[in-house]
Amino acid sequence: MFNALVLAGTKEKGPLEITANVENKALIIINDRPIIDYIIDALNNSKNIDKVLVVGPKNELFPYIGKKVEEILEPGDSILENMEIGLNYFNSKSNLLLLASDIPLITSQAIDEFINKCIERDAYIGYPIITKDDIVKKYPETIRTYVKMKEGTFCGGNIVFFKPEVFFHKRELIKELYDNRKANWKNAKILGFKFIIKFLFKTLTLDEIEKKVTEIVGYKSVAVKISHPEIMIDLDKPSDLEVIKKYLKKYLY
Repeated sequence: MFNALVLAGTKEKGPLEITANVENKALIIINDRPIIDYIIDALNNSKNIDKVLVVGPKNELFPYIGKKVEEILEPGDSILENMEIGLNYFNSKSNLLLLASDIPLITSQAIDEFINKCIERDAYIGYPIITKDDIVKKYPETIRTYVKMKEGTFCGGNIVFFKPEVFFHKRELIKELYDNRKANWKNAKILGFKFIIKFLFKTLTLDEIEKKVTEIVGYKSVAVKISHPEIMIDLDKPSDLEVIKKYLKKYLY
């Protein structure tokens, strides 16, 4: 069994929060429930998850999810600080699942598929990817950020599998990779000149990426191909909100 850490400590109010009239995306209401509630239910229904911890505003979140999670901890001033708050609470070397708080379409099946594939590959760091074709087939309206590899065109997810020691040993590198998650060329730059060229000419392979990241980080890192697009459908803009509302209503009925 694994612990799960959900980051819901966003303090900045962007276009989406203004549209939804909230200060935190996790509290956007769909079908009379905040979107974080859907994520917590998916985690609690997973066969692999034990404790669920949330880092976010406790007073606002507790009425909705307080009885469903291990604890809600007040956030710090950055995502990196919030990760550290959660890791220090668990104080464990066991594998951890890290999730964003704006992926309400996620399912327990998607979570279990991802975890099981990370375990099969003996990963220290696991990152989900899915083909553009699979995303568009199920969610044709969604607009995602894609990267073209030799094996195909992929989108990355909003969930990460890792061992806590990786975070504490490579804190600044993880921050940089996270900050660049939607600017793929920046992460290609971190990987080196050869990777920039291959990235530009769309000849970079997943195996090359895995080996290079493992070399840089010092821990086995894998890109896990999964079949559930829900891990990738996050809330970044008002158009995302409309797509998610549509499908949550569809699943509800």
